[in-house]
Amino acid sequence: MRRRATEKLIVRCFTCLIVLILTFEFCPNAAFARAYTTFEKGLEKFSHRQFADSIGIFQKAVQEDPNDGDAWTFLGRAYMMQDQLPEAIDACTKAIELNPENAQAYTFREFCHFQMKHIREGLEDSEKAIKYYKPNTFEPSLIWALDNRVRACRMIRRTDLIEQDLNLLQTYEILDKAIKHREWARLNDAITTVDQAIKNMPKNADMWFFRGVVNSNKRDFWNAAADFSNAIRCAPDAWFLYYFRADVYQQVNQNREAVRDLTTLINAHPRLAAYRFVCETGRLRDQGIRIDESPITMQDIYYLRAQSNAELGNIREAIDDLSEALKLDPTDTKVLALRAEFVSENGKDDDAIKDFTEAIRQNPSDWTRYQQRGNAYLKLGKKKEAMDDFAEIVKRNPNDPGSYLIRALARDKNGDLEGALADYSQVIKLNPRDDDAYLARGVCFRSLHRYKEALDDWNQAATINPENKSIVMAEKAKLYVETGEEKLARSQTAPLDRALAAKRPNYWLYGSIAGGCVLVGAIVFFVRRKRKAKTK
Repeated sequence: MRRRATEKLIVRCFTCLIVLILTFEFCPNAAFARAYTTFEKGLEKFSHRQFADSIGIFQKAVQEDPNDGDAWTFLGRAYMMQDQLPEAIDACTKAIELNPENAQAYTFREFCHFQMKHIREGLEDSEKAIKYYKPNTFEPSLIWALDNRVRACRMIRRTDLIEQDLNLLQTYEILDKAIKHREWARLNDAITTVDQAIKNMPKNADMWFFRGVVNSNKRDFWNAAADFSNAIRCAPDAWFLYYFRADVYQQVNQNREAVRDLTTLINAHPRLAAYRFVCETGRLRDQGIRIDESPITMQDIYYLRAQSNAELGNIREAIDDLSEALKLDPTDTKVLALRAEFVSENGKDDDAIKDFTEAIRQNPSDWTRYQQRGNAYLKLGKKKEAMDDFAEIVKRNPNDPGSYLIRALARDKNGDLEGALADYSQVIKLNPRDDDAYLARGVCFRSLHRYKEALDDWNQAATINPENKSIVMAEKAKLYVETGEEKLARSQTAPLDRALAAKRPNYWLYGSIAGGCVLVGAIVFFVRRKRKAKTK
């Protein structure tokens, strides 16, 4: 009997919940509730152009693992950005010793050699940077290698060395223009520009990849999937491409294809699944942070595959994926909470509560976990523990009406009408224009046989928002039935019946039209048949 009156309130409650969650997630450290590795911390500083700070972190990374070629490469790049060229050359040399085909390290060392007038060494490095370049998740460093080489050759008047490089450089310069269009949110211009580059180099993965990124930003996910597929055909071992295609597959609910691509990534097990152009993808999509460079790790891939598996109904596989993610980082409270939700769906609420409790222990300030644990307690009939959790939400957000709405719904569901009434009243006190709270409090008043107060609340709800009129009339009709005032009850339902009748299809009219069409068709058929008979 009470369900219809509280439908809008439930929607309102979820809206408040989402707002509070987003408020929490707008904090810079909340984009991922997990710990970064030393190398990833260095990348974070570098992406914020805090080069001096990143040097210290990358130095720590290579001390922790002297064979970390990526850390040596970025240490060299950070030195280069600080104009510490000899140190940059040394770091890049170490990276090249670890991997003689490290195109990025050659590119950064090339630049340093040219800056120090070491032309021969710079040209040698530029040849290797171009030769070994592959599409990668960090940046299209080929354009820098080409540009530095062309500038140096022109300076020494050896343009004969760069005849083959000019067309390639020109195409990558077009790509660079497209990237700048995207930075300025000119997405259509970015597509038009990158299409020119694709026309020059139709089998270049960098071009198709960027086109897919822009189409994804435009929410043109099907075209983005086609673009990423073209990029994968050009560079099937560029693993980051599978991450981006899986992401757009998830957006169009193609979860089998998303699982396939994410599994490809897991099997390849690259150090980072993605880094560049990631702000509107995966776990970052719904965050308030708009940083385009952020490390996407294998833990994130397991998390995303769990989501797709859950959408496919493979809850057991989803739980397994989240367990793998937790092995990589046991401190990720979002993974813990999601696993708890899936475990609860499997009917194991005791185990779910353990995960929620661990998430709360690790991050007590995240009140959303109290709400989730409270719901799990309710499913087990542990009302006291549940209400303690809902009380904690109110304690942490005493001035937010959404906190009281959450507790009010829980109290209402468990028959604590007086408690629910107090919470709805607090919502109205904090937000006197909250029509949903008036509707729900009116239902509470009716259940407590406080009919005048119920009618006052419903009238107020209709005054604040005229769209509530039909709900108010239905609730009043129930009230008048309870009080034995059938005439008043019919006065409330009659307008609803008329409105419903007006929306019903006029089957007599449709039947008459259909019958007329059949009759006309029959007449035409017999007339034509008669004419044919006369002709014969």
